[in-house]
Amino acid sequence: MQTRKLYLLGGNTSQEEANIHFANAAGGRNAHIALLIVYREGWQAFLARYTSNWIAQGVPEENISVIVPDEAGNLDTEKAANSIKNATGIFIGGGHSETYYALYTQLPFKQLLKEKYRAGTPLAGNSAGALILPETVLLSPHDTDNQQAWSGPGLGLLQNQLISVHFSQWQDEPNLIAGLIQHDIPFGYGIDENACLYLENEQPTASFGNEQVKRIEKGTHS
Repeated sequence: MQTRKLYLLGGNTSQEEANIHFANAAGGRNAHIALLIVYREGWQAFLARYTSNWIAQGVPEENISVIVPDEAGNLDTEKAANSIKNATGIFIGGGHSETYYALYTQLPFKQLLKEKYRAGTPLAGNSAGALILPETVLLSPHDTDNQQAWSGPGLGLLQNQLISVHFSQWQDEPNLIAGLIQHDIPFGYGIDENACLYLENEQPTASFGNEQVKRIEKGTHS
């Protein structure tokens, strides 16, 4: 049975150690990586932040498929689905979390991503991409258009835990604790911008980067 590999990056998508590990897990020189992002003006200029470490590990640039909607928010779903189906590694980027949620936690992506992950395709998410991976998504007041905490059903790759990103930078521990209490979830992970939590078969296995990953229990008080 394939080992399920999950990378949760806390905000800095260019983290070298995490991206090298991910690229090699995806197959290195033989990797085909699907990069899922959302539209922002000049998005092409930001691609190297994702891809430079992969390419340095031998991943051919032509084997990186960028899935991105157009300026109006339209996405070629069939083309995107084929890229995901053929991928040996999947990376969900960062940016406007509410847009990522609206786009990639819906069908067909929800089912496709779950199937690929369960079959052993390494899956990574940075910031917004990490936030949408659990069964329950928790967005910080720092991360929503109306500055209010928000939660909803996510991709469901992680059960009974919450994820918080930009954790120290946003001083987000009170929001994470409130989410644990509200949803009666036993624990969560706060991931700093320059940190990555790596899980195998949904169990924390390593952390990468020079900042902190902090486990927070429901009974914790700031």
